[in-house]
Amino acid sequence: MTAFIPITIYLNHKSMVVASIADAANALQQQWPSMDKQSRLEAIRMLEESLAGHCSHQAAFAAFEAAASEQGLLKQKPPSVGLRKFDGVAEDLL
Repeated sequence: MTAFIPITIYLNHKSMVVASIADAANALQQQWPSMDKQSRLEAIRMLEESLAGHCSHQAAFAAFEAAASEQGLLKQKPPSVGLRKFDGVAEDLL
């Protein structure tokens, strides 16, 4: 089981699944659209802090996800057929 709900990012026209701090650290070493963007640098710092035990892994992963989203790397999967059906039923109940 992974530490986090996996997210998919797209770097250099390739998809990459990120589900752990190690995955996030690996992704941050790749070429990003803006290598000097503050959110990416903050994600790197937070990952280092979490590995040193100074902040939670959840906070570091959230910083990574925010940086990826800001740079347009985070792609949301469309909802599954089952989830769309569930949403339809839930809307009917409301």
